[in-house]
This record gives sequence, C-alpha cells and structure tokens, in this order.
Amino acid sequence: MTTFTRSQLTELRKQIQAALDAANLPNLTIDVGNCSYTGGEATFKVKCILKGAKTREQIDLEYYADMHGIDTTAIAKLQGEDMSIIGYKSRARKKPWILQRLRDGAEFVCDDNLAKRHFKKREEINA
Repeated sequence: MTTFTRSQLTELRKQIQAALDAANLPNLTIDVGNCSYTGGEATFKVKCILKGAKTREQIDLEYYADMHGIDTTAIAKLQGEDMSIIGYKSRARKKPWILQRLRDGAEFVCDDNLAKRHFKKREEINA
C-alpha cells in the first residue's frame, strides 16, 4: 500500500497528539490540527501556544468587538444555555463570532446579527 487512507491519518493524528501530550512540556499547549495529504505524503498543522498568551481569535475579538459595539464580558441566554463570546475568526465571512457554553465549555459560532442582538454594549446614562 503506497497511499494513505482517512482512517489511517485519523489514527496517526491521535497518536501524534498523545505523544505530544505525554511529553509534558511546561507552559506550552500543542495541538495537532488539520491534515492535507496526497498519496503517500501527509502534512499536519501543529499549533503551539504559550500559557497565558492570547490566541489569534482572542486578539481579533478585542479589535472587532470594539468596532461592532460588542460587550465581551456579557453573558447571554441562548436556547436556555448561558453563553459568552470568546473569539472572532476574521476569515469566517458568515459566522465569525465564537461562543462558549459556560456549562461545559462547548464552542459554537454565530453571525453578526445574533452577536449584536445578545451581546451589544449597554449604553451608559450620564446624569
């Protein structure tokens, strides 16, 4: 056999992630991401994040939340679940906002309309 199958690459990805997790590197989070392959050659994307460093989505969130008037500290009730905004994907045209369900940390995406409707900054009244 001279070509990879999807199932082989899925298993390989799990083994690479397990090996990196077992390396126990302090102050570093390593995530094995997507894979592209042709025939017998495969390329995996590996992301390394220093503890305490902001991800690209978090940096973009600060910029775009200010631009759109979004409150990043707000918690909204969506479909009976408490959600907060944790990131922004600048390359996602339709659903760029990343939401996190507070109960279990599951992540979801939403569009501009939903984000503005539930997370818009409240106007302060100056007396």
